[in-house]
Amino acid sequence: MKAVYSNLLLVSVLFLLTSCGPKIYEAPGMAAATSRHQLIAILPPTVAIKGRPKDDPEALAQAARDDTFTFQREIYSWMLRRKQQGKIRNLEILDPETTNAKLTKAGWSIDDRSMTPAEMAQILGVDAVITTRFNMSKPMSQGAAIALAVLAGAAGATNATTVNMDIHDAEKGMIWNYDWEASGGLMNKAEDLVEALMRNASKRMPYAVN
Repeated sequence: MKAVYSNLLLVSVLFLLTSCGPKIYEAPGMAAATSRHQLIAILPPTVAIKGRPKDDPEALAQAARDDTFTFQREIYSWMLRRKQQGKIRNLEILDPETTNAKLTKAGWSIDDRSMTPAEMAQILGVDAVITTRFNMSKPMSQGAAIALAVLAGAAGATNATTVNMDIHDAEKGMIWNYDWEASGGLMNKAEDLVEALMRNASKRMPYAVN
């Protein structure tokens, strides 16, 4: 048991060492803008999965669609938990079902992302929206992983993920940006990836309570 624990600890340390330092952008007036936010929404992320040349492009695209809504739900759940713990200030976060239903009624689709964040904020009636982009080497959600068992060979040691997260004020546009890159075998589940991402991002997120 001690040997297993030591190995897990070593893997965790290696993961931390292979996580690249984040890049953060804060627009002038960001603090003033976010202090006025009362209602925000988490938009469906953009997900890209880099497969191998022999992998089915449509299967990859479907896996990315599945992961899109998995990541959206995980980010929402993470922020909700932190809000309940008093680690994120008391603002309302639109639930993903309502967000997606309103966007779909307005003509948005996962395959047509021509709407701008400002347009989506207006449709949703929120003060700001959070957008994210995930570039991965394999699918994260269970369903996508099962459907894409052919990708098992691509999930080896080089399991790299790049995440870009923005906060777009409904009027001022992008006011905060966070770029983060991680590589390591621990990134096998969507909830693990989101936990690592948000734990790091929240330290500089303007909604965090210090």
